Amino acid sequence: MGATIDEFARERDALLATLRASARPATTPAPVPPPVTAPPPVVFPAVRRPGPVPPVPFPPAPPHLPPHVPAAAGPLAPPPPRRRLSPQQVLLGLGALLVVAAGVAFVAVAWTRLGVGFQAAVMATVTAAAVATSAWAARRGLRATEEALAAAGSALLAVDLAAAHALGLGGADAVPLRLWAGLSCVAVAAVALAAGRATRSTVTWPLVALLAVQPAGWLLLPGGLGEAPAAVAVLLGTALLDVALLLVLRLELHRVATVLAALVAAAGVLLGVPLAWSGDPADSWTATAALALAAGGAVALLREPRLAPRLPEPDVTAPVAAGVAALALTGSLTGAGLVGTVLAGGLGLVLLTAAAPASVTGPLAGALPAAGAVLAGGGAAVLADGGQNAPLALLVLAAAVPAGLAAVLRPALRPAATAAALATPALAALVAWEGGLLGAVPAALLVALVGAAAFAVAALRAGHPEEWAAAVTGMLAGAVAGLVTVEAGAWGQTAVDLAVVGAAAGCYAVVARRRPVAVLAVADLVAAGWIAAAGAEITTPEVYTLPAAAGLLLLAVPALRTGAASWAAEGPAVAVALLPSAVVVVDEPTALRLALVVAAAAGLTVGGALTHRQAPFLVGAGALVLVVLGRLAPYAPLVPRWVTLATAGLLLLVVGATYERRRQQAREAVAWVAQMR
Repeated sequence: MGATIDEFARERDALLATLRASARPATTPAPVPPPVTAPPPVVFPAVRRPGPVPPVPFPPAPPHLPPHVPAAAGPLAPPPPRRRLSPQQVLLGLGALLVVAAGVAFVAVAWTRLGVGFQAAVMATVTAAAVATSAWAARRGLRATEEALAAAGSALLAVDLAAAHALGLGGADAVPLRLWAGLSCVAVAAVALAAGRATRSTVTWPLVALLAVQPAGWLLLPGGLGEAPAAVAVLLGTALLDVALLLVLRLELHRVATVLAALVAAAGVLLGVPLAWSGDPADSWTATAALALAAGGAVALLREPRLAPRLPEPDVTAPVAAGVAALALTGSLTGAGLVGTVLAGGLGLVLLTAAAPASVTGPLAGALPAAGAVLAGGGAAVLADGGQNAPLALLVLAAAVPAGLAAVLRPALRPAATAAALATPALAALVAWEGGLLGAVPAALLVALVGAAAFAVAALRAGHPEEWAAAVTGMLAGAVAGLVTVEAGAWGQTAVDLAVVGAAAGCYAVVARRRPVAVLAVADLVAAGWIAAAGAEITTPEVYTLPAAAGLLLLAVPALRTGAASWAAEGPAVAVALLPSAVVVVDEPTALRLALVVAAAAGLTVGGALTHRQAPFLVGAGALVLVVLGRLAPYAPLVPRWVTLATAGLLLLVVGATYERRRQQAREAVAWVAQMR
């Protein structure tokens, strides 16, 4: 009945759409088509009625449609109706729910008034009636009705089995509850499969069978094995079975089967991994074997052409499965002591090395690196936690091999692999220093040498993606080397390490033309000189200012070659080199410093004037003025006052008498200085 009403509604909508389409051209100014002699109802037969609906006595259809009536649904055709919950489906769902609730209430309340046998007969009859009626509705094409009755029948069957155990029907209460629950799941799955074969159009039956199978294997295990490796094997086997069932399940249930497989597999992993790490050796290795076999089965299923389009991407699934199995294997190996822990780390490095060639493709391309990383990382973590620094340092140093191979053979991984290959030797040196195997000075020197090697690689690979990975690794290595020696108080070694890294960074900056790196390299070298001087307790200011001036002048070389302005080129360098010494000469004069400062200032002034460079000229002249005034200032109070007054008066007279001329000369001097570069 409900299906017939829906069909009439669809016919009504199609008829209205056709009438609107035929009436629309009549209102436009287009040429009037030939008159149509057929009455309007003749378009009714164009609407096809699915199913055995009795014919309606309409007039026969004309041989062809009028020219202005579109033969196919155009833009005016109504959009397909969205799938929504119909009143019929709501009524059926509520009815099925009430029937199940009535069954539960009947079992829970009526047992004191009626016998168990009578209750069982009534419930069996109602359940069979629901299943049979669902099959009858399926043959009649009543889809919603068959699904609702199938769901009600499945729920009633579960209630029947639970009630049989609770009420002790036929001594069922003597069976352990766990075993009875497992048998009940098997029974429900069997009934659902049989009903599904009888009515293949019903979606509920295979869904019920799929849901009932999930806990059946775990529930059928003996009570003491619920948390044993056998339970892990059963859960993982159920997950693989769910995946394999995608080959036979209908399309509507694929998403459900995939979600169920993920949930059951997660339960197996959460049970198996702790067993592998904390169980006794037998349970640990059994759980690891189950997880490893399940991971292998998952990778094999991913390679199945018929299953691959229906499963998540292998790039995600294969690494996860391999990583879980590797985590369990790490737990089993570390349980064997130091040898097993080292073996776990070494096996991880072997797997990473095997994954380096570009010929490794497919699921293995993700599974091997994931398993190797988990094994190597887990072994290293256990060694670090146990304070085993010697084998840990060797393990970290050996990690440079797979990283280097990946950098050479895997262009997509080259930046990260390059950084890892360069960083692992430095990390190994730091681990050895932490464990007391190396002193702070040799460890820091090794780290600094690694930083220099990183800058060399960056210079060789300039313009490639891995250039910056190597350069950043070199910078970090230099900073770490300096911190290690500072912590040990070896200031001289700090200067050496910074100088090594700074020189390498400078060479890289020159080759690759990286000015920011050049600035950092110069700063590193200057800091190295300052630290060395401070460590030697040298207080002479020129020891600190002259290296800084040399660094600034080195950075100014490109600007000098392009003829840039003096203040943008050599100006900062000459100011840093001369002005602090001039200030010191005024405060603490010595004959040698005074002579050198005056000579340097005079040379800069003359050189700036000859080359028309403003910065050297002004800095030199300013230094001379500062030194002269600073040296003469102490003698000013000793001059008689009349001499001072007379000198000031004479100067004013001379300036006043030659005011216009001096003013013009001052303007010319300012203009001459301003036009310098």
